[in-house]
Parts: sequence; C-alpha cells; structure tokens
Amino acid sequence: MGSSFIKGKRSITRKGFSAKTQLEKILEFFPTVNILRSGGNFFEIEMKVKPSFLGKDYDIKLTFDRQKGVQVYVINEVLRVARNRSKLPHVYSHNEQRLCLYSPSKGEWTKEKLIASTIIPWISKWLFFYEIWLIDGEWLGGGHDEYSLK
Repeated sequence: MGSSFIKGKRSITRKGFSAKTQLEKILEFFPTVNILRSGGNFFEIEMKVKPSFLGKDYDIKLTFDRQKGVQVYVINEVLRVARNRSKLPHVYSHNEQRLCLYSPSKGEWTKEKLIASTIIPWISKWLFFYEIWLIDGEWLGGGHDEYSLK
C-alpha cells in the first residue's frame, strides 16, 4: 500500500516502481545479476559487489517486496569484526549480516526510487566503509552507529 498525501480535498497515492520495473532496471545496469526468485510484487537476486579497486568481491543477496521494501545481506562468508569491537557496524542483524543502508523514517529510500541507482551503489559504499572500519574500528560511513565518532 503506497503512502498518501492530502492536498486540498483530494488524496494522491504514490505507488512507486513495480518489482518488475525495479528488476528490469537492475538487469540493465548490472547484467550479471543472478535472479533467484521473481514474481508478482517480489524478487530475490544475488550479485557480486566490489567496493573499490583494492577491495575484495562480496556476494550480496538482495530481496525486494513491495510491502516490506528492500533487504540486503552479505552471504557466503562471515564478515570479520574489527579487533577492538564486538559486532558489525551499521547492520540490522549481526548474525544475518543484514546491512543498514538508509533510514526508512527519514525517507532516504522510498518505492519511488530505483534500487539500481540508490541501494546498489549504497551497498558498495557500505562495503567500502566496512573495509576501512576493519583497520581501527571507527565507522566513517555515517548513520546512527555507536562506532561513529562524529
């Protein structure tokens, strides 16, 4: 269900991009994506993301559901924790390695934005800051994490 805005006496509903359109745009920009499941208002894909020339390749699983939004996981490896920390920075789940890429309450990502031009670049950015974080445990990627010194 899209969000509604009241303007005068009429209600305008924002529906956003369909799962089909989101997936088509992802494949347009990232043709090597592996589609695991797709149908209706849902899809699940896997892809490799390399955050920098010197960085490593990470296997990523991304799910999109029109009702639940986007969820992103690092898969096929256990992310290391900086030696002076006890858990991963800026994640929804340490054990699932579900990345926190944006704040839903701030409207940083909505269904009216393309995953290919927002979420996927943000994955790369998160991984870039993660690799820097491993050096000294300071999270430079912003957000609301307790590892940020800002």
